[in-house]
Amino acid sequence: MKIRKIIGLYLAMVLFLVAGIPVKAFADIRPTAKTEAASRIPTDGETPGIAGNPSVISGNGSMKGEGISQEPVIDPANASEPNVSEPVYDPTSYTKDDFFAQKTLKGIYSSTELYFYVPNYWDVKYVYAQVQYDVSQLVEGKSSSVTLSINNVPIQSYKLEYKNGSPQILYVKIPMSEVRMGFNSVSISAYARLFDEEGCVDDDSDANWLRIYGTSHIRSGYEAKDPEHTISYFPYPFMSTYNPTGEGLSIAVSDQAANGEVGAAMNLMADLSSDTKEENNIQVCLFSDLANKNPNRTILVSIYDNLPQEYKDLVLKAPETTENATVTFTNDLKGNPLLIITSMSEDSLMEAAYMLMDENRVKQESGNIATVEKGSAQLAVNAGKQSDMMAGNYTLGDIMGRGLTYVGPFHQENYVYLPVSQDFVLSDGGKVALKFRYSENLDFTRSLMTVYWGDVPVASRRLSKENASGDEFNFEIPGDMVGTAANSIKISFDLEITDLICTPRQGDMPWAYVSKESTIFLPPSSDTSLSFDLIGSPFRSQGKFNNVMMVVSDQPSGDELNLFGQVVAMYGSGIKPYGSFLVRKASEFKKDEGDYNLITAGTFGGNALLPQINDKLSFKYSSDGAGFESNEQLILSKEYSGQIGVLQLLKSPFSLNRGMLAVTGSSAQTLLHIQEFLRHSKQRNELTKDCVIIAPDFHTTAFQFLQGAAIKAEPAPLEKLVQNKRSVIFTIIATSAMSMMLIGVIIILLRIRMYRKRNE
Repeated sequence: MKIRKIIGLYLAMVLFLVAGIPVKAFADIRPTAKTEAASRIPTDGETPGIAGNPSVISGNGSMKGEGISQEPVIDPANASEPNVSEPVYDPTSYTKDDFFAQKTLKGIYSSTELYFYVPNYWDVKYVYAQVQYDVSQLVEGKSSSVTLSINNVPIQSYKLEYKNGSPQILYVKIPMSEVRMGFNSVSISAYARLFDEEGCVDDDSDANWLRIYGTSHIRSGYEAKDPEHTISYFPYPFMSTYNPTGEGLSIAVSDQAANGEVGAAMNLMADLSSDTKEENNIQVCLFSDLANKNPNRTILVSIYDNLPQEYKDLVLKAPETTENATVTFTNDLKGNPLLIITSMSEDSLMEAAYMLMDENRVKQESGNIATVEKGSAQLAVNAGKQSDMMAGNYTLGDIMGRGLTYVGPFHQENYVYLPVSQDFVLSDGGKVALKFRYSENLDFTRSLMTVYWGDVPVASRRLSKENASGDEFNFEIPGDMVGTAANSIKISFDLEITDLICTPRQGDMPWAYVSKESTIFLPPSSDTSLSFDLIGSPFRSQGKFNNVMMVVSDQPSGDELNLFGQVVAMYGSGIKPYGSFLVRKASEFKKDEGDYNLITAGTFGGNALLPQINDKLSFKYSSDGAGFESNEQLILSKEYSGQIGVLQLLKSPFSLNRGMLAVTGSSAQTLLHIQEFLRHSKQRNELTKDCVIIAPDFHTTAFQFLQGAAIKAEPAPLEKLVQNKRSVIFTIIATSAMSMMLIGVIIILLRIRMYRKRNE
């Protein structure tokens, strides 16, 4: 009996293990709704719609019991004549324009949307929209209109009318009662009917078009609030919308340039550079450089003992122990904003930098001094590791806070802007599971749904009457999309109705709704490529610095730190805190501790690491270090080789599966040219391949030396489990079957032995 009970328990355990790990379980792992509010105006590739963000418009619920939130009915008979005069307001100190992307709206019903951001330091006085557009010559003004809404609240409807093909301008005042802090959405919805001499011609829906020009924008007039030395306003006033280049801001470390000081300063540089657009004029320097820089805003990062006495006197609360760091927001001796980050310990300086980079933490600091406890970042790091293991699992509710609504016939589309970092590249096994429903008055022979990865169609299916009240569409993203990046998924419906010609718009016109319970599984690729075409790789992963070690010279100058700052800014745009980032002096660097993605810069004689790797460089230094040698791809003249700077990506000579960036020049002047080149985002974005020569006139020449330079990074344990779930399940089942067979053999042998004993 005992043996039978043991076998029964074992079989139950095996069945539980096998039954408890269905394939669907892996796809259903997902984080809870995002609660991290955005603190920056979104750059290209960023998404404003994260659940929990003040920007999110709460939407519909799950498939069961949800209602359809329809767009406001646009009745052309009640629409106003377009207002063609620019609104007049009292002048404000600052204005900001957010531009629509140029787009053509087609069909009877269509819309486009623009997000604009209101920071907490704005005192907004007015907001209005200027829309430049033209319409199809077939559009009839009496039956066509355009409606503007803010945050899903209609503002006004205006008649659409063709006017000799000339662009038209429409001005719309946006009520301040509907403008909120954080992200706001302004939508333009068009209702366009076609008529000719014989009557309605709506069957040719592509002829109904409204073109929105790229000059259309939202203008906000505002005054800047006084931060009153409140740390929660950070990064304001050190970075602001009225100074988008960071001109006048210096981030300074002590003249000793301790590793912890430089590391914290570089992380702040990366974070603040996310707010710079076309040009980055933030300076990184030593304390002794400040007199020449003459900044009007300064951030100091220093070990307390390295602070000059004049700054110690401004620290409102000196660090009490080696465990903590303090952040003081005050004014310098000239009355300009000054932030002092100091500690007895180098490691705690990075803790303070992470606090300032984490909006959820910095907004809690309502005073002018903050104490950052050592080890506080580790809690966030551990939480980040857990979320990283589940990264890529989202619902529409997580991303947008609502489902997607489609109202009206013909082709309609909605974009889902993905909450992925700029370095995201799709891995194998991406899945989409959509739950949706739609009206039953469709022509089901012609109605369908299509899903796009970016703008590339990846799957579609026809709609059916029997599934109208609750349909599902599950598919894997095709293999040819693996290794590509996209910041959005587009979901479109073609809602076709029989005998729709000239039918007036009714509330029961066709609709479709995609539930917020729909899931998107987008595993990030663990492969990295050594190419400037993928600017984040390999130095960042999932939005954070990825095991980066920056090797500086033993006595870095302010110019050298400034160069490193621009390199870090290039890789750190949109960076999140709590990555892995270390700084080492060249004399401290040990080959057996080089399991990092390395960044180094300097001259042959100034940085002791460069001579060690010279034989690995694509363009090697000459024996005297005064220039570069020719190679199989380019013959260099001696004079020219001494005038150029070279950005060189290579496989790390100190560790497998790691990369290295060497920013090399033959003199301080060539390094200055590289520094100035990297300040301009347009020039950075033109970098390509794995090696780039930068001439003094900023002309670049790119080379490809690494063939098949992808680095296969080792996935984390849970990633392995997710990526190889079929193999894992097969292994469990096979192992269990073999174990059961072995137990069966043992039982048979025991029974034979017992039988023999009885006979004896």
